[in-house]
Amino acid sequence: MITPDRIAIVVGAVLAVFLQLVLAPHISILSAMPNFIVIYAFIVATSRPHSYGAVLPFVLGLLYDLLTGGPVGAMAFSLTAFSYLTARLLSSLDNDTLFMPLVLMALGILLTELVYGLTLLLFGYNAGIFEAFLYRIAPCFVYDLVLGIILYLFTTRLFRQTGTIHHDITQLR
Repeated sequence: MITPDRIAIVVGAVLAVFLQLVLAPHISILSAMPNFIVIYAFIVATSRPHSYGAVLPFVLGLLYDLLTGGPVGAMAFSLTAFSYLTARLLSSLDNDTLFMPLVLMALGILLTELVYGLTLLLFGYNAGIFEAFLYRIAPCFVYDLVLGIILYLFTTRLFRQTGTIHHDITQLR
């Protein structure tokens, strides 16, 4: 069933892919380029944990793999596994604070970047483990996290004003 909420999620996904292709290469800082696809997947996972599935992160991760030339399936696997796990943990914790979604988003983004970076090393990324962590994984994680927190706060405020986001678990039962 097509709902306004699903349409908004699909439009957001298209926007995230567009930003990844058009904007991200131009706002890189040193060796770190933001990953709007990862940020968007975790924003949806933390703002809609009760209805979050594995299709959105898999499709977004696969698009990322195909568009960036990385090993096909690496980002699809990482993003699917950790964003889905984040959504399940958040929905099972029954915690309606702002702190818990941000902590789980941070942990999920870190694990996604870490597993993706290690997968790149396995498939021939020309660096050692320490250099890959120092120059690719850690800077990308920090950049994604800062943008993710800003965008999460903006989108949850926007959706609360329109009444389409529900953080209170009692309203969902």
